[in-house]
Amino acid sequence: MEVHNAEGAATNKQRLEVLEEQEELIQDENKQEESAKEVGASASKVKDDEDLDDKEEARKAEAETDQAEETAEAQEERQAEEKQEQKPNDTKN
Repeated sequence: MEVHNAEGAATNKQRLEVLEEQEELIQDENKQEESAKEVGASASKVKDDEDLDDKEEARKAEAETDQAEETAEAQEERQAEEKQEQKPNDTKN
């Protein structure tokens, strides 16, 4: 019976050690969760209210508009130059 009690005592000691290790692990996990919450809180302060896709589409549309305006201006300049070139020819005839 003494052998059985000795085995039981060792088992209780082992159980206590396991429980203590589990407590330490739980405390570590809690600390990590708190750190993650702090990081999450600071990360949530970053504004994410802009739709970058919309901005890109707006930039493309603006670039196309600018290009169309430049093309129209260039055409008007060519037409003006052609008219200037035709005026001296008209006066010669």
